Amino acid sequence: MNQTYNIVMFAYNEAHNIANSIRSIHTSVGKHLGQFFVIANGCTDNTAAVAEKIKRDLDFTQMHVIDIAIGDKCNAWNTYIHEYSGDYALHFFVDADVIFSENVFEQLYAKSQSALPETNAIAGLPLSGRNKDFYESLVKERHCIFGNLYGLTYRMINLIKSKSFRLPKGLNWIDSFITKAINTDLQFHPYNLENRVTYLQNAGYRFDSLSMFKLNDVKLYKNRIARYELGKLQEQYLDALPVSDWPQDMDEINKDIDLKFQDITKDLTYIKTWLVKKRLSKLINHLT
Repeated sequence: MNQTYNIVMFAYNEAHNIANSIRSIHTSVGKHLGQFFVIANGCTDNTAAVAEKIKRDLDFTQMHVIDIAIGDKCNAWNTYIHEYSGDYALHFFVDADVIFSENVFEQLYAKSQSALPETNAIAGLPLSGRNKDFYESLVKERHCIFGNLYGLTYRMINLIKSKSFRLPKGLNWIDSFITKAINTDLQFHPYNLENRVTYLQNAGYRFDSLSMFKLNDVKLYKNRIARYELGKLQEQYLDALPVSDWPQDMDEINKDIDLKFQDITKDLTYIKTWLVKKRLSKLINHLT
């Protein structure tokens, strides 16, 4: 095992945010950094080009920009783990629209080195936002991770690779499924195993709160609702299957959700129903 850590950043159309996030990483890493990958997945803007420019400006020699055609975060997650992760002690997964606390990667790496042998992940904590305390409690009390910042240990990465586990393409609400994977050793039974997630107080990430007066923020908020609610519907299907029988993508499941849409969304509000239907239709139309 290589006793250093990697970082992978997933970015979809983040040309306006990614430069600040990369700069934040550059100032928050230290001597234990191995490689830093930016995976631009299916971007229709110039995210990859912006990332390449920041790499040159910072002379960030450990940074690599990978531009893949498929705009799907699950596919990007699978691609990193099975093609680029290598043999490192810890792997940090981050989003491209957040800023990281000072020296956070070295701090979390040091914490992971003294963690229990069965530890699968170390969670970054939210350090801003109106719901900061609530989301922090989800980490501490329910052992959740959030895609803004979390680290997977060598133990977990090796388990994923050895079982050839992949997240189905088109899966929404990804954080929930990764949380389950971490806390059950990929068994996905309805209870958590002990000591699978750790954290470090005051070590995490910050982000700007969304504003109802900014069009892009309103779009982002609506997309989050749609992903979250569609993810809960998809979850019912996957929970009914052994993980060995999970499909490679969610296409057929999405079609079945569409067929039964009126019945299985009757408890949702009108707005949520409309947002989910819109997102579902977009995913299904993409297949034709």
